[in-house]
Amino acid sequence: MLLTTIDYPLTEGITAFSTLRGTNDVTNPYYGFNVCHYSGDDQSHIDTCRELLCKRLNISPDRLIIPRQTHSSHIAVIDSYDLAPLDDIDGMVTNVKGLALCINTADCVPVLMADTTAGIIAAVHSGWRGTVAGIAGKAVSGMVRMGAVPHRIKVVMGPSICTGCFEVGHEVAQIFNDTFPGIQTVDNSHLKPHIDLSAAIRATLYDVGVEPENISGPPACSMCNHSDYFSARRLGIKSGRTLSVIMLRT
Repeated sequence: MLLTTIDYPLTEGITAFSTLRGTNDVTNPYYGFNVCHYSGDDQSHIDTCRELLCKRLNISPDRLIIPRQTHSSHIAVIDSYDLAPLDDIDGMVTNVKGLALCINTADCVPVLMADTTAGIIAAVHSGWRGTVAGIAGKAVSGMVRMGAVPHRIKVVMGPSICTGCFEVGHEVAQIFNDTFPGIQTVDNSHLKPHIDLSAAIRATLYDVGVEPENISGPPACSMCNHSDYFSARRLGIKSGRTLSVIMLRT
């Protein structure tokens, strides 16, 4: 088992990356690097992958912060090493060095943020429900309450489903039209509507003061590139997850 990553050069003092599957057997829904503990994978495989991750980050397992995500817009603010398991949490903010904030995705958008001047980072899981609920903006608000300044925050969106692949029902398309008026988030050039999640997330971030030039990604479509990334639309929800990580180095 190898741990291969896409590294994001956000700013100095920050480690940030997304993992690749690292397997030749793309038809098996769990083959490859996976640390997600609630999508049906074998625990021994998860443990092996988490051990590799800790070695990559040079931290102990208790410094991996991996919430159980539920497509909510709930944000946890973490200000110490002492914390209980995080359930029903889809975003995290911290100023604690050496804690790895981890987001699992398999088509949804992982969003990593950093204000290194203030020493504050965030990680967010933004599927269509979280995007409509403005979870990325809520994470920025949490960062600001800890001392971050919006125009200093740098953001990267990790591998996630592209507009060409993200077909939705008309009711979901209408929700996006209503939530993001004046923003082109719905593509009606197909038989069914398609959604541009990254455009909606960018609009949310602009509204809370993040500068357009400070936002990058996504680097690839998870569904188009399912040999490199897990895709629930291709493999089903009982499958592995791509991991996106951000950490303030000690």
